[in-house]
Amino acid sequence: MRPHLSNYAGREQAYVKHHFLADYVERLVFKVASVYRDVVYIDGFSGPWKDQGQSFEDTSFGIALEALRRAKAEWKRIKGVDVTMTALLVERDPEAYRRLLEVIPLYPDIRIKTFSGEFVPLVDDLIKTIPPGAFTFVLMDPKGWKIDMSAVAPLIGRSNTEVVLNFMFDFINRFAMMDQPAIQAGLDALLPATDWRKQLAELAADPMDRGANARKDVLVSAISEVIARLGRYPHVMETPVLYPTKDRTFYSLIYATRSDVGIEVFRECQHDALKAQDLVRDQLKADKRAQATLMDDMFAGTPTGNEFAAKWMAEQEVAARAALIAMIPEGPASVRYGDVWPAVLAKHGVRRRRLARLAAELRASGTLKFLDWAQRKQVPDDDYRVQR
Repeated sequence: MRPHLSNYAGREQAYVKHHFLADYVERLVFKVASVYRDVVYIDGFSGPWKDQGQSFEDTSFGIALEALRRAKAEWKRIKGVDVTMTALLVERDPEAYRRLLEVIPLYPDIRIKTFSGEFVPLVDDLIKTIPPGAFTFVLMDPKGWKIDMSAVAPLIGRSNTEVVLNFMFDFINRFAMMDQPAIQAGLDALLPATDWRKQLAELAADPMDRGANARKDVLVSAISEVIARLGRYPHVMETPVLYPTKDRTFYSLIYATRSDVGIEVFRECQHDALKAQDLVRDQLKADKRAQATLMDDMFAGTPTGNEFAAKWMAEQEVAARAALIAMIPEGPASVRYGDVWPAVLAKHGVRRRRLARLAAELRASGTLKFLDWAQRKQVPDDDYRVQR
């Protein structure tokens, strides 16, 4: 079940985030439940803040709890396996925390434990609450940037853990070069041991003025480096969430995983969320035009040529195709296809099945040679050896 747009008036960017979260948690938990009998969801900044639903269905924790419930029910129905689902919810605001307690009786099938206070000082308590050997998903979605990443390293560095951080790019971008000590201290804690300031200074001095996109690349690369280093994650990826009616990044969802399954699930959910974002933005822009002209927009809901998702996916596909070719050695050397596709998906925003189609097209053109390709196969298996 995906979030309902009607609950997100004035905060449509949260709808896109929750669309991704709902897909991701359910798909990933369903996959990992084949290995883990304990699954733990941790929300470090739970709220609720601006919810409009009747039962918290438009909050991050509400979205996650519903996804956990569905995955649990499916495993019970299909496999007869009872996976223990646990949610650890943290909130510092007393009023929001009081409302957070209301969610517990709504989910008797999920073990819910709430924590009143700041997320970072509670890291040790959270770690002690996680069952040994559990798979853990950590969501960090603050209303700003004040997270001491070094202090949360013991949590995100646990084995069998994946992380999503809502990186408030536009907010950080506006404050990054300010001199106030409190701001600088907060950014130092968020982006420790990185050279983002030097890179932003170099951009500011560049007469070419590459603008917000170049600054975004610097800041997103910095936070990705921090999460990869502190959490020992080989794969850190990003998906942008745009302003509802502006062609500018509002924030970035930063995702970290150690598994090929995580990479595959992230790209699937990313594509679906970006398509949903385009539909929402198109409708909002149409509504804005209609209000300005006092007429219905006859073109609302039809492609306008300005869709972000289509352009982004096309660019990513071109890059993925080039990366696939570059990662495969020239004959007589060869490599397993299963050792190549995760590396391509980790760097470029394509779905696994689309990359497999690209590989088949490259085989048909003679660019790639698969040594083990079976008759009537349309896409490669992981065990197929491939060479240029």
